Amino acid sequence: MADSIEHHHSVSAIFQAIDKNQDGRLSFSDLKLGFHELGIHISDEDLKLMMEEVDVDKDGAICFSEMLTIMMKMQQKSQEQEDLKKVFQIMDRDGNKRISRSELKSALKLYVNKNVTKEELDKIMNEIDFDMDGQISFLEFSHCLHYFQASE
Repeated sequence: MADSIEHHHSVSAIFQAIDKNQDGRLSFSDLKLGFHELGIHISDEDLKLMMEEVDVDKDGAICFSEMLTIMMKMQQKSQEQEDLKKVFQIMDRDGNKRISRSELKSALKLYVNKNVTKEELDKIMNEIDFDMDGQISFLEFSHCLHYFQASE
């Protein structure tokens, strides 16, 4: 409960800092500038999508309760990213910040109970390894999670 109250006050302070004209509403440009000033980096496209998703009254602006939803979604996304990094680190057995073919094969066997043939591994690597360096970076990994989901 105390964490919830503290979070509410924190979001309130952020909202007030961004709401320069103190009208209780944040436009796209208010949010973009405010997030930039706070060191929160979000693309214009993602910000627009987020605003559309949480703008319950569809007035094109964000009120405080809608801001609470935005901050909650951003916190969830941040937690998902941290969880993803942990999974990547587990798969990256040698700690070189890249997943090799053998690490990938081991991970598929261990975590999704799938033995892959050389041909299947080649196909996966060709689809995931965008820069074709023979290893999977975190960015490549984060874009191709469907390979690591358990088969039904």
